[in-house]
Amino acid sequence: MLKNFHYNCNKLGNIANLKIEEIKKKRLKKNNVRVAIQAIGLNYVDILMIKGKYQHKIPAPFTPGIEACGIIIEESCNNKKLINKKVIINKKGGCFSEEIALHFDEIIIIPQEIDSALAAGMFVNTLTSYVSLCEIIKLKKNQNILITGASGGVGSASIKLARSIGAKTVAIVSSKNKETFVRKLGANKTIMLNSKELESISSYRNKYQVDIILDINGLIKTKKILSFLKWKGKYIIIGFMDENYYNIPTQHILIKGLSIFGVRAGEYLKKSSNKKQIINQVIKLIKKDNINAIDYKLVGFRDLKKSLINLKNRTSVGKYIVITKFYKKIYK
Repeated sequence: MLKNFHYNCNKLGNIANLKIEEIKKKRLKKNNVRVAIQAIGLNYVDILMIKGKYQHKIPAPFTPGIEACGIIIEESCNNKKLINKKVIINKKGGCFSEEIALHFDEIIIIPQEIDSALAAGMFVNTLTSYVSLCEIIKLKKNQNILITGASGGVGSASIKLARSIGAKTVAIVSSKNKETFVRKLGANKTIMLNSKELESISSYRNKYQVDIILDINGLIKTKKILSFLKWKGKYIIIGFMDENYYNIPTQHILIKGLSIFGVRAGEYLKKSSNKKQIINQVIKLIKKDNINAIDYKLVGFRDLKKSLINLKNRTSVGKYIVITKFYKKIYK
């Protein structure tokens, strides 16, 4: 029998605590499916979960990972047609694995022709971008949007989506190669600041006044970044890094008539009455060349931990995709 493995986090705190262990296969519960994972997308949320600093805390031991794509190999839903369906996994944890058992409600069936690495790398990012820009704030042509963490997965997808809408983007990046990268994606303007220079962000506020801010990493103090917003501007919070929690100055909201939104795209999708329509729109965007041309780094399952460390150190551009022994490349 083929042995499958997963990464187990036996103790919260450090990426080094991840250990590869053999999966002990259990009988499926009712209305569950078993998925052979082909590709895994790495996200900063994974690091926060391992550290025990994410708002959704999972007690150790657990298998991290929130984003993956694979094929259903077993089901207990009384529906044999599910076998061999390609799915996105929408679950808080469990994806750093070659195989996973989960409830039917925690998967999203996607077309077979979408490459699994592309789906694993783009679905959550594109969903987050689409929900933020199209569902919540309804970004319009010629509006100005400032994006932090612009060279990462969500940032990259948002630059391209904003460009397709006809909006103008200001991308904040931390290095020259990241600046070059976001320019190629279609960013209209850039602000390049490394971690030691973030305090000087205020010097740019008169030059760049925007309608919307998409804050992906929370690295810039909220008081400083809100100063970039015009009257009745909109501020969207996507995530944060380590302990950079948001401390929102309410006087800015009052004086400038600002609106603030928090986006958890997975939860939004689950509770939306337009779930099917949103999924279809995201799949269309993934299929389009103007959205899916993101810089991918395909790495093997055994290189997952090393790739997470690179992600933590912010040395990467684009997105790490971990491919397993079940992966079959179907795109050119």
